[in-house]
Amino acid sequence: MELALQELPLAVFTTLAPIGAGAFVFLALAFALKEFSAEQLKKIDVLTVVPLILVVIGFAAAFIHLANPLHAPWALSGIGASPLSNEIAVGSLFVVVSVVYWILARMGKLDNGARKPYAIVLAVLAVVFACFTGLAYYVDTIASWATIALPVSIIGFSLAGGTLLGSLIASCACGDENGMPEIGKSAIALLVVGAVLGIIGACGQYAVAAGVLTPMTNGAAMAAAVTGYLVAAVVLLVIGAAAGIYALAKGFKTGALVSGFVLIIVAVFIARLVFYALRISVGL
Repeated sequence: MELALQELPLAVFTTLAPIGAGAFVFLALAFALKEFSAEQLKKIDVLTVVPLILVVIGFAAAFIHLANPLHAPWALSGIGASPLSNEIAVGSLFVVVSVVYWILARMGKLDNGARKPYAIVLAVLAVVFACFTGLAYYVDTIASWATIALPVSIIGFSLAGGTLLGSLIASCACGDENGMPEIGKSAIALLVVGAVLGIIGACGQYAVAAGVLTPMTNGAAMAAAVTGYLVAAVVLLVIGAAAGIYALAKGFKTGALVSGFVLIIVAVFIARLVFYALRISVGL
């Protein structure tokens, strides 16, 4: 896992930022399915700062990884040609749009007519951001990363973790309130889809890496060295998703939501470390 430890800041970024963005997918779903009271919306808007903080922390970690953080703006010079530039551009756009949304909401400038379409735009941007975060690592010269499994896994992690984070926001803002049945089943479906995509993507990338063989590197041996970590990530993700499903099915139980969210965060972080540990460049 030495390669992974060298990429800790990026592991933090690719864990926290997509999950924070994913919370807005749940919120868009919630606003579309349920009519919240003015008081509930105020509480939701206050708590919406939490996923924003996760996204900001993620970006901060990514900037720390740069040799000179002041050179970060130059990364945008390759928009359209560089996957990394595309990721930063989409991520920056998401941050700007989400912060403007939060400010307008806190100022009371978003009625239901404006809130719902704005939330849908944010949800779409969140998924696009997660997709581009994965595509940033699709590099032909790194054989073990050149797979569509990368964006699939990041999108899955974003939806799974984001659903539980968004559910926590709704639960804290609304209390039990008969379990918010309008949202429960759809939230469970979103959580399950996210968990399945995350597992398929992570395992798919692992399988691709295990099949790489170069004159200097045996992908199967590298994969075998981190198999235990991947298994741990999958197990924790499954348990976290199960806790989330239970919480949502039983009426947005806050304690179970917290447990599930923490487990998924840990699972995703481990999965991201496994990803960085399986870097096999062509010719090496």
